[in-house]
Amino acid sequence: MTGIPLLKPIFVPKTGRDTIAERERLEAEERALEEKEKRKLEDRKVETRQRLIEEIQKEELIQKNLEMDANVADVDTDDELNEAEEYEAWKVREIARIKRDREDREAMLKEKEEIEKVRNMTEDERREWERKNPKPAAPTKQKWTFMQKYYHKGAFFQADPDDHSATAGTDDIYRRDFSSPTGEDKMDKTILPKVMQVKHFGRSGRTKWTHLVNEDTTDWNNPWTYNDPLRVKYNAKMAGMNASIEKPKGNKKLKDWDKH
Repeated sequence: MTGIPLLKPIFVPKTGRDTIAERERLEAEERALEEKEKRKLEDRKVETRQRLIEEIQKEELIQKNLEMDANVADVDTDDELNEAEEYEAWKVREIARIKRDREDREAMLKEKEEIEKVRNMTEDERREWERKNPKPAAPTKQKWTFMQKYYHKGAFFQADPDDHSATAGTDDIYRRDFSSPTGEDKMDKTILPKVMQVKHFGRSGRTKWTHLVNEDTTDWNNPWTYNDPLRVKYNAKMAGMNASIEKPKGNKKLKDWDKH
């Protein structure tokens, strides 16, 4: 058997290897490109900042020139026009305001005096005063139709103004009768069959109750529901039924204290 020749290994130093040198060259070129891009970016930032400063200075210069060229007389103000007429109109308004305030104070004082006068009257004098000064009759209420739906008039639905300057409640809509029937309520439901005299007829959520008169469960045959002589006699024996309504006498200790 012939022997196989053995090759002697040759160790190449790191600085003499071609692959490492090539890799280091590529890395150096990449770093150079990165540095170049950074310098370009910095130069662009400086150029943008300088351009922005120039634009701001240019706008400030234009605004300054406009302010210098502006004329105060060009401003359209009518504050000092017709000053005499404005003063006369103000005097008229002020006199009307003073007169209105004086009338309000006089009416308030007159009302207080009238109240105090009525309080000091005797019963006969008060009846005579009430006869001569009757209270205004309340407006007649309209009779509601059968099963008419109720609508609240609302907190702001009023006929008389409630502010000092009388700016609210002067429109005709505030004097409209809010209890008048509308829509289906204008129809006479008393002519309908009994089964149809209900609210929301034919709907699944219809309530079985109709109105208070029809659903009244008072048993008038019950002795507690009517006043017979025995019932009247029993009520007369209850506490406080026969007590006279008089002014409280007050505390004796407080009266003695007031004397001292």
